[in-house]
Amino acid sequence: MSDVSLMIYPWDVVSDGPERVIEIVASLGVDRLAIATAYHSAEVISPRRSDRVSTLAEANTIHFPIRASSFTGLAVPPSRIARENPDLYFSLKRAADAAGISLTGWGIAFHNTDLATDHPEVAIENCFGDTFAHGLCPANPSAQMYAVELFGEISSSGLFDRVLVESLSYLLYGHGHPHELWGARFDPTTRYLLSLCFCTHCSAAAMKRGIDIGLLRVRVSHELHRTWNAETPVGRDPDDGTEIGSLHMVWPELAAYTRMRNEIVTELAGAVARVIRTNGAVLDLSAAVWGRPAFSNWMEGVDVAASIAIADSFVLESYYPTAGEVAREIDHTLAAAALSDRGPESIASAITLWPSFHPTKDSFLSKVDAIRGAGVSKLALYNYGTATAQTLAWVKDAVEMMRGNDDRQ
Repeated sequence: MSDVSLMIYPWDVVSDGPERVIEIVASLGVDRLAIATAYHSAEVISPRRSDRVSTLAEANTIHFPIRASSFTGLAVPPSRIARENPDLYFSLKRAADAAGISLTGWGIAFHNTDLATDHPEVAIENCFGDTFAHGLCPANPSAQMYAVELFGEISSSGLFDRVLVESLSYLLYGHGHPHELWGARFDPTTRYLLSLCFCTHCSAAAMKRGIDIGLLRVRVSHELHRTWNAETPVGRDPDDGTEIGSLHMVWPELAAYTRMRNEIVTELAGAVARVIRTNGAVLDLSAAVWGRPAFSNWMEGVDVAASIAIADSFVLESYYPTAGEVAREIDHTLAAAALSDRGPESIASAITLWPSFHPTKDSFLSKVDAIRGAGVSKLALYNYGTATAQTLAWVKDAVEMMRGNDDRQ
């Protein structure tokens, strides 16, 4: 059976009202709403409105009321929405239940600038000893406990039958906010090497595996200095992402460190899965945040095959200009799924409702058709508030196309 979800932010529910949101969503025929709960920063344009068009989201907060005992260490504070509209999610739940629409709780784990800034000892630390403010380190026990407690709180709320877990990984450097000034070479190779975490917990994990962490750290820093400061060969084509793969074949310490990162993230995903299922919900595990497409997920420590084995559904954020790119990512992910004897039922695909990605309905539906044609039955559409009047209307066509598979079953 197909399952089409529409992603939504809580400030859109505040603006339009829970009943009106559900009325619109029901008219489009979708099966569920995936609503953000704990979220990072955003400046959002809502093109269908004539007032409150621009929203500056309250960053790094949770938007529904939480118990004072929810966190034992690192904690995410309640937002103004949670304080001023404590019944918002429950009102949405009541309206959704009446309309036969399910709710997914969508939460952000380690992409939290406030926590990384206020607790640099938990943040990603590069080879030069600098900490990054855009993300927490998955190897840090404090970060791990925070993730388990956060998704325990979301899944135990009684609001959601599914929980979408995002950014449970080593986030690549290059946040996009605040304004980053980058004049040196910034390609897949330099980005990955700079993003490697060398904090005490990652270093300890490496030493347990027999990795010479001191040597690796020196070589990574030397390679970045060499690449940044050497004169670029005249006419050099840009790095398309294949160079870093080749380096892993000739640099055993780097390859071992990458595998270690994958193992750390996989183990943590298992712990999060257990707490979500204990609370009676289902785990939708998002692919990497910036290490996309799926065949680049390893850059953030996301082992696609292992993630598929753990999750009830592995969610691809297929935000690409062409249907061919969407189909390519799904095909690769199916190859990884086969290693765990799973198939298209283990995958969900998310695409945007933005005309910048598909300027015509035909180009949008060609991506939906590629998803459906691959046997993937779960489609997520991003998102309610940022869609134009035209692209939101396309949701109904997407639903009809996805349900065409149901008719053949």
